[in-house]
Amino acid sequence: MGATGLVGIEYVRMLSQHPYIKPAYLAGKGSVGKAYSEVVRWQTIGQVPKEVADMPVLPTDVNEIKKAGVDIVFSPLPQGAAGPVEEEFAKAGFPVISNSPDHRFDPDVPLMIPEVNGHTASLIDEQKKRRDWSGFIVTTPLCTAQGIAIPLAPIYRDFRVDSVFITTMQSLSGEGYPGVASLDVVDNIKVLGDAYDAKTVKEVTRILSEVKRNVPGTMDELTLSATTHRIATIHGHYEVMYITFKEDVKVEKVKETLANFKGEPQDMKLPTAPSRPILITELDNRPQPYFDRWAGDVPGMSVVVGRLKQVNNRTVRLVSLIHNTVRGAAGGGILVAEYLIEKGYIPK
Repeated sequence: MGATGLVGIEYVRMLSQHPYIKPAYLAGKGSVGKAYSEVVRWQTIGQVPKEVADMPVLPTDVNEIKKAGVDIVFSPLPQGAAGPVEEEFAKAGFPVISNSPDHRFDPDVPLMIPEVNGHTASLIDEQKKRRDWSGFIVTTPLCTAQGIAIPLAPIYRDFRVDSVFITTMQSLSGEGYPGVASLDVVDNIKVLGDAYDAKTVKEVTRILSEVKRNVPGTMDELTLSATTHRIATIHGHYEVMYITFKEDVKVEKVKETLANFKGEPQDMKLPTAPSRPILITELDNRPQPYFDRWAGDVPGMSVVVGRLKQVNNRTVRLVSLIHNTVRGAAGGGILVAEYLIEKGYIPK
């Protein structure tokens, strides 16, 4: 669904190259009946894949999608529009992988980063029973939250963390197309405000609360604070974190934890799983969005972490960079689907 949007085109690009999940139905709104290549603004790398160029854009109709033999529904629909449509498809028996916020805090809907909290897939059984539907909904977090949570999760797993103070500089594509008005960001930084700050913290809090830890402690002991901004880059969210621990911690130990971090998708060798979900750069002037957003052996799926510094005995600074429409959206959604197939929640 939403196949012509900024996240939709990344789904189309990545699935066109996928070994076993292929685009079968391109749903849109304002361009129904026309060839995909005629109506899409292809604002990503490469060209419109030849496999889908002549496919028609079709209505978001559950019966038509069922007739087309679709097995998985990917939903990057906007907030408000997504919720009821996703519920309709889940009731009709479809697995729905959603990048939209409408169901992220439903207690029976996973908010999943497979390397971090893949075990929350068990909520699917509860969801299907409680709601009496044969399909299900799984959500992925806000792209900003993923850029924080992917490096923060292994740190929170292995160390007793007291507080994390976060400042973000987020790219324009995070607001979709046509995006931010030029006068808001040219010669300026757009402050996203308290509501965006709060939802970022809320999502990261939920994700961390589901991390299986190697040290004692609860989320009640952790202070999280975020200040979020939009800047004039196209792709790539740049996020600065100051992490204070409850005891002395050496930055070298933090770096080791990040460099060694892997999850079930890496063990399963899933097609969209990078061999290293976190890449460490030792360069003093990296990461940078222009140079590092496509990093990794699955381009755009690794989070690049750098600028690691010992601030004092208990505080470490780091910077993370995430490709917001790939790992933070479409690529993250595809990885969730692969994981659920491997776990048996979606038939092979």
